[in-house]
Amino acid sequence: MRKQLYITHGYTANSQSHWFQWLKNQLIPHQIHTNIFDMPDSSKPNPQIWLAHHQTYINQCDENTVFIGHSLGCIATLRYLQRQKKKIKGLILVAGFDEPLDNLPELTSFTLQRIYYPELIANIPQRIVIGSSNDEVVAPKYTQKLAANLQASYLTVENAGHFLARQGFTEFPLLLKECLNIFNG
Repeated sequence: MRKQLYITHGYTANSQSHWFQWLKNQLIPHQIHTNIFDMPDSSKPNPQIWLAHHQTYINQCDENTVFIGHSLGCIATLRYLQRQKKKIKGLILVAGFDEPLDNLPELTSFTLQRIYYPELIANIPQRIVIGSSNDEVVAPKYTQKLAANLQASYLTVENAGHFLARQGFTEFPLLLKECLNIFNG
C-alpha cells in the first residue's frame, strides 16, 4: 500500500497557501503521495460541508496514512477522523484549537460538537502538535490544550506567528522532518 498524506488548510486559505505546496514537493522523492484539499468556501466555512468534502475526497484512510491540519484544518481533520474510527499512521496538527476562539467567533460552529479523544488516541499512534510562541490568530494556550487533550507531543517554534506565508512560512523544515519521522517510524 502506498504512503498517503492529506493536508487540510485553515480559514480563508487554499491548497496553494503558505507551505503546503513546498511540503508536497519535498515528499515526492520519498514516494509519499500528497493531497492538499481546497476546502469549500474557506472564507465562510461550514463544518458539515467540510466533513462531507473530506468524506468524498479521502480515498485512503489506513495505517499508511498521515493527516496534517493547519489552524481550522486541525479541528476539521479531527472531526473527520472521529467519524471514520479507523487506525491511521499519524497526525500532525499545526496551530490548532478545539474550543471557541474569542477573536474568531465565526469558527465556533466547528467546536460545538465535542471531540472524543480516547478513541482518536487509540487509533492514532503518532500524534504531534506544533505551535508558535507568538501566534496572534490562535493563541498558544489553545494549541497547547489541544496537544494535551490529544496526548500528543507538543513542539514550539519560537516567533513563528500563525505559520503563514506573509509571516515568512513558505517552507517548513520542522514539519517535513516530523512527517518523515512518522512515515519512517
